[in-house]
Order: sequence, then structure tokens, then C-alpha cells
Amino acid sequence: MDPLSVTASVLALVTAAAQSCKITSSFIDGLAEAPQAIAASKALLSETLNSLKALEQTLGNDRRASPSVLDSTLRAIKLDNTLQSTQEVCDGFSATIAKVTKHSTEERFSTRDRLAAQLRESKINRFNQQLGDCQRTVSLVLGSITLIISSHTSEDIDRLGNRFSAQETALVNLGAQLRNREIPEVTENERSIQLTDRLQQLCQDALSATQAKRTGQSFGDLRVSDNSGAMQGIAGQVDGKAEQSFGNLTATQSSRAFQGQIDAASFAVMFGK
Repeated sequence: MDPLSVTASVLALVTAAAQSCKITSSFIDGLAEAPQAIAASKALLSETLNSLKALEQTLGNDRRASPSVLDSTLRAIKLDNTLQSTQEVCDGFSATIAKVTKHSTEERFSTRDRLAAQLRESKINRFNQQLGDCQRTVSLVLGSITLIISSHTSEDIDRLGNRFSAQETALVNLGAQLRNREIPEVTENERSIQLTDRLQQLCQDALSATQAKRTGQSFGDLRVSDNSGAMQGIAGQVDGKAEQSFGNLTATQSSRAFQGQIDAASFAVMFGK
């Protein structure tokens, strides 16, 4: 799969999850005097939608990252399962709310529906917990992606050292919270465990990728053509302590590319106009 299709695939999942989140939020907006558990869902849906939009903006319009950088980052930090789970949680909640609000309108939340909502309050609260976990994970992982694509040189990594450390600590803490998450003894036990496992795995992927960017570098294949230029590695000041690994490099049609480390003067000669 080429870099553009990797990014496009993830963006499609982000768009689908965001659309599901938006539809569910709009549905709740149309309910007057909703019970507290449902009202709390509205705030979580809004926060989740904002996180998904921020992720979409970063992957679709952030010019700091070349397609090859995004490709290697998205291969290391596998968002697919978490994005699918976020959509599934929203779709499931929307179906549940539709069942318990059959008699309510924009003007009035019916007494009959209020009783039905109370009977399903534990399920609604479980949705809030699951969506909250998805939102925090997506938001935190977005922070790792942003750090990784912002750090092109060793100077960048040194300058952002405190942010890297804080990001790694936050990922460790969230992973621990997810591992300690209490799963209710209900028929949806298996689904809840699967979601928690997916979020834990994404946190671990993001932690590994963030640590690798700070202490070493791992890259996939690099392909350039049409008289273009590209790089994988460290530019500016050579770092003898950096650990690096690379995939295959293919440069055609008068293109220029390098993998490894290059000082500022050589970089200017190679890519200068």
C-alpha cells in the first residue's frame, strides 16, 4: 500500500467515526429535558467529535509531514481498530437511545421514556465510559502523531524533549487506567473487553513510536519520482548516538533522496536551489 493510500484509508475511518458521532449528537440535541445520563453523553460526543476533527485536520492538511513520514507514522501507530470501535460505540448508543425515546419530542421528554431510560441507565453510563476512553485515547495519540511529524531534526527532538517525556508519561498512565478498568458482569462483557484491549494496544503503539522518535528512528520504504526531493533521518547536526533503521529507497526521474544523517552544509548542497 503506497503512502497516500495508507493515509486515505485512515482518513476514511476518521470521517466515518466523526459522522456517526455527529449523527448521535444531533439526535440527542433533539431531545428536550433529557435525563442526566443522556445529557452527559452530549458533552462526551462533542469532545470526541472535536478530537476526530483535529485528527482529520492533522492527517489531511498538516504540511509539516511528507507522505512518507505520515506513512511510517500510521504504520507504527495503528488507528484502525480504535476508530472502528469509536464508530461502533456511537452507532450502538444511537440505537439504544432511539429505543428509549420513542415517545419524546423536541418540546417534551415523555414520562414513559424517562422510565425506560432509567431502566437502561447502567447501559447509558457504560456507553459514556467507553466513549470517554475512546476520546481520551484518540486525543492523546494525536499528541504523539503531532510530536513525531513535528520533529524532523535532532534539534527539534532536543527542543521538544520535555513534551516527549510528558507525552510518554501520559500514555503510560492512560494505559494503566485502561488495564485497571472494571468490566461489568453483563452480556456485553466480551465487547467491553475487546474495546479496552484495542485502546490499550493503541496506547502501547503510540508509546513505542514516541519513544523511538526520541531515542531512535525507524522508517519504512521511501519512493520518490518526478524530480522531487525527500529524506528519512536526521538533518542539521549529526548525532552519533541515534539508532536508525530504514526500508528500501527508490529515487527515479532525476529525484534526490537520502536516508541516515546529514549535516546542514551537505543538506544545503543536496537540496538547495
